[in-house]
Amino acid sequence: MISIIKGAPTVGTATTYSRREIRFILTFALLGTLFDGAELNLIGYPLVYISGSLHVSTIALVTVATVQGFASILGGFVFGTLGDTLGRRRTFAISVVAFGLAALLGGLAVNYEMFMATRVLAGVGMGGLFGLSFSMFTECWQTAKRGTMGGIIQAMYFAGEILTEGIIFLFLTLLGHDFGWRAGYVAIGVVSTVIGFASLKLLPESKQWLAYQQHLKAGTLPAELRRTKVPVIDIFKPQFVVGTVLFMVLSTAMFLTTNSVGAYLSTYLLTTQKLSLDTVSLIVLIGYVATIIAYTLTGLISDAVRRKYAFTLASAVGTIGFVWFLWLLVTGSAHVGADFWAWPTFWALMLCAGAAGGFGVLGVWMSEFFPTRVRSTGSSASYYVGRGLGAGIFPLFALSLAGTVPFALALGIIGPVAGLVFSVIAPDRTGRAIADLE
Repeated sequence: MISIIKGAPTVGTATTYSRREIRFILTFALLGTLFDGAELNLIGYPLVYISGSLHVSTIALVTVATVQGFASILGGFVFGTLGDTLGRRRTFAISVVAFGLAALLGGLAVNYEMFMATRVLAGVGMGGLFGLSFSMFTECWQTAKRGTMGGIIQAMYFAGEILTEGIIFLFLTLLGHDFGWRAGYVAIGVVSTVIGFASLKLLPESKQWLAYQQHLKAGTLPAELRRTKVPVIDIFKPQFVVGTVLFMVLSTAMFLTTNSVGAYLSTYLLTTQKLSLDTVSLIVLIGYVATIIAYTLTGLISDAVRRKYAFTLASAVGTIGFVWFLWLLVTGSAHVGADFWAWPTFWALMLCAGAAGGFGVLGVWMSEFFPTRVRSTGSSASYYVGRGLGAGIFPLFALSLAGTVPFALALGIIGPVAGLVFSVIAPDRTGRAIADLE
């Protein structure tokens, strides 16, 4: 089977994987996305307890989260590059082990400076997982249902968030506030490290990457298909630069959208709407479930139409939700009671959460755009630039810009609107076969 790629002067071979190889690749892709989500909640969920143990303010820990977000940008470029030069398998293992060690050492941190250092290590280490997970998956999954499975893989992000909360909640309950979060960190770190080392033995290497490396070493590649020693340069070459920049914008838009809801929803419901903690927790959980469903549905739709149009649809749903919520705020009608399902504000917020469905297609979309020689670099860099900007900078400044928590939440409208505008002009290579020479 051959694959002809727009903009490439030659054809390459699309390699077949065994069912066993596909199962292992899919398993580690799911785990990679799960770790990506787990990392996000390691500061936010036990923040008040970490603050007490380290004797620092909550603002200091928000700063840690921001620095970690910037570190993930560096990690995206570093581990994305390693994924294309050192190989998917070894780079995946290094990334997971780095995250595991960072979590373990974070639980043992005796002061703020040490804790900050471990979170920087975690940010850099996590910088490769998204691009590597979707590169490996896209290269082995040569079926018409790539988008559907990609949405399921991305849904593991929220499974990771829920897992982190569950583990830390368990240890907080058993061991108290100081030792509880520390034990949770250590447990997550040990399990992650073990899985990282296991991937060195069990995770198959990308056959497309191996074939490309053979061509590279044999000197049989045309000049235009030779990867530079620093693949980051390649993703900004004329044939890729528009896609690279647009995917960075779309990734930022998605993180801005999800973080406006994630950072402010609980506070809004607790302090502004005066709901009980049990009711707020239930609403947040329903929001998680709605987001997981949105991820899967967007991936499914992307197989029926195109990746870009599925992303556009998710952005349109989110735009409607944020406009509705903003209108309720402006008119003084934004209210939620204990019977939350009977209030328009609740349904507006669920539509806001639905905008995150764009994430359900973004990983596959980017992996199909970039060729084998720079797929890991392009996907990782684009995703983690968005994460650093949307999840790092936005929460730090949204409240000061908006003035109040409700309007800080509503400020998330920037995300789906940007997604709506830029998705329609982004390049799209839906469902193409992935070859070694592209």
